[in-house]
Amino acid sequence: MRAIQRINHNAAICEDGAGRQLIALGRGIGFGDMPHEVDLDVVTRTFYSIDSKYLAFIDEVDPEVLEFSAQLADIATGQLSYELSPNLPITLADHIQFAIKRAREHMVVSLPLKRDLEQHPIEYRLGELAVRGIKKIFAVRMPQSEAAGIAMSIINAAIKPSERRVLAEQHEEHLLDMTVAIIQEELGVTVDLSSFAFTRFATHVRYLLDRVAKKEPIDTENSGLY
Repeated sequence: MRAIQRINHNAAICEDGAGRQLIALGRGIGFGDMPHEVDLDVVTRTFYSIDSKYLAFIDEVDPEVLEFSAQLADIATGQLSYELSPNLPITLADHIQFAIKRAREHMVVSLPLKRDLEQHPIEYRLGELAVRGIKKIFAVRMPQSEAAGIAMSIINAAIKPSERRVLAEQHEEHLLDMTVAIIQEELGVTVDLSSFAFTRFATHVRYLLDRVAKKEPIDTENSGLY
């Protein structure tokens, strides 16, 4: 893994072995000249596909709050049937950090109530789990209504169909780029990305990726070749 841009001493934008960009956290990752290789033993958490508008917040958030929120996001991803935004750990950290601040300063704000979330019992239970965890880890007692607020943060992170298509298209383009890179390295050639031949090749690759995603078999007499 290679650090390419500093966020702070303990966070940096990196590239993994496949060339994908990510945010990595760990002691001293962002220190020193860029770019530089990162010892994977110091990496404590990685985030992929984070919107660039959240980079500044990562510099401001309490690392413990960010780790707590990332763990909660992992649990939510495992329990919910719908897809969640990769930004969820950051948006949760934003919400939870302000919720802790409000609780410590005895500030009262209007939040959704449990009855407002009758159609989302799993999300509400995750909110309750978070409130109990905050009390245990940060020694902060929160009103029960905060469970609904955290649940709403999770619900709002659901990826809409249009967003899902955009993410799928970005992933497809990345896989196509990786395929071209492998061909160029293995065959020692330079692929002309403006050529008609490449356009045909890219079309075949995209159809293949679509079949793989849909788990559709390749119906052809040349299956042995594949």
